[in-house]
Amino acid sequence: MGRRAASSSALGARLAVTGTWRLPQLRPEETQLRKISELVGLKVIDIKDGTDLGQVGEVVLSPDDLKLLGFVVKSGGFLAQEERIVEASDVRAIGEDAITVDGQEAAHTSEVSTEAFRNAREGNRRLAGKKVITDKGSVVGTVSDAILDEDGRQLAALLIGGGLLQSADSLHVDRITSVGPDVIVVREA
Repeated sequence: MGRRAASSSALGARLAVTGTWRLPQLRPEETQLRKISELVGLKVIDIKDGTDLGQVGEVVLSPDDLKLLGFVVKSGGFLAQEERIVEASDVRAIGEDAITVDGQEAAHTSEVSTEAFRNAREGNRRLAGKKVITDKGSVVGTVSDAILDEDGRQLAALLIGGGLLQSADSLHVDRITSVGPDVIVVREA
């Protein structure tokens, strides 16, 4: 995956939606950003012994503060697929081609994951495909993807709309007031 630079002076500016982003408007310093959809499918590697623990099947964010809680890692074959949890606190690095952890114990069953992690997976809190409305009742669009600040390990922006041949509008995380089971509510600009 190549890195691409983008600059924009206003929130909601048009963005091309490929590659890894450095968007100056999100922070004064350069920030490592990546679409959440690009994290799905990355290998999770235990760097202590070089074991491949599986692939990211889902990225889990807190609906309350939009911080990265961790990943659902899938391993095994099509018929006997195992699902384990890697929480953000156990992630050493999120790289271009893999997510690294220190030890196989970082991947565990959902029963021993934090309550916040389990709650975030319940109640239809996934972002992609969710409608976005303003606090004044206007429909903004539908979330096509989201941008994760890899350094701060939190959501940076939502991508609204877009498609195969279209760009998407970015919606900065500061405008989000709530992520509910049915819609995401944002402050009207």
